[in-house]
Amino acid sequence: MAGVKNNRRAQYTQQTIQDTVLGLLESKPINAISVTEVCAQADVNRTTFYRYYTDIYDCVACIEKAFVAALHPLEEGTPAQALEHLLTAFYEDKKLSNLVFMEGKTKLLKRMQELMRQNGPEPPVLDGYQEAYISAGLQSILKKWVKDGMPETPQQLTKIIMDNILPSNLMALHDEICGA
Repeated sequence: MAGVKNNRRAQYTQQTIQDTVLGLLESKPINAISVTEVCAQADVNRTTFYRYYTDIYDCVACIEKAFVAALHPLEEGTPAQALEHLLTAFYEDKKLSNLVFMEGKTKLLKRMQELMRQNGPEPPVLDGYQEAYISAGLQSILKKWVKDGMPETPQQLTKIIMDNILPSNLMALHDEICGA
């Protein structure tokens, strides 16, 4: 017999618990979700929950890790194509979208950025301030996209992001603001 963590029943139970947590995140913040509530909705007892997770945050971390591990980033192409690829995966698993609003409680956006950096095409060289600025902008755009119900396709959102990061009128704006 396979170990507890590898048998189909255990995998089904873990998936049920994770789906329940994601479902609850659609209507309430993570700190308002209790293990008791998850167990009642998932129809499992607390002992079963604690066999797999230490708490709700641990369950969310497992969901994030599994999502990022399942991503297959583009190894060839441009950074814009890699971004579109990741946005498409995120778009296709909309239940995960609520995780982007859990400030300080989730590492999903950071894990996605690291995955792009490690396995994607070589990004342009930025200094620390530029990288922080672009990262915060990407997070804000993604949060707005999710909050609005993901009305744009990943292709449209990639264009929006690229147009905001690298606007075609950047030099004209620079000259206008700086008086050059």
